[in-house]
Amino acid sequence: MKQYIILKLIGLAILTMITLVLISFLEVAVYSYIINPEQVESVYEAHANASAPYISGIFGFIIFFLVARYWKKKEYPNVFKLVILFPLIYVLLDIIIITAAGVKWSDFILIFAVANTAKFLGSYLGYKLSK
Repeated sequence: MKQYIILKLIGLAILTMITLVLISFLEVAVYSYIINPEQVESVYEAHANASAPYISGIFGFIIFFLVARYWKKKEYPNVFKLVILFPLIYVLLDIIIITAAGVKWSDFILIFAVANTAKFLGSYLGYKLSK
């Protein structure tokens, strides 16, 4: 894990983003087909926009927790550095993507901060609570 650590963490962060997007799609599919079927498309788009940050925060916490826990159990060298760099790289990539998408930050900053704080917390707790 020593060689190309930043590139590997970037790849892991991208894989995590893809996983969270897939979970969000799955949640919207369940909502649209089972919970609230036969609505116009705009209802589902609004639901996706409202639920995606919560999905990102909750499942992001779980993913970051499990990854940090795995690293700690495998006794990777400099594991605490990995635990801090992984969510940091994720947040930086998230900022780049959101800025490139032209999102209005004033509408988004609070939920962005909460969701990404959950990822840092998950990573840290995964490290601290593992033996």
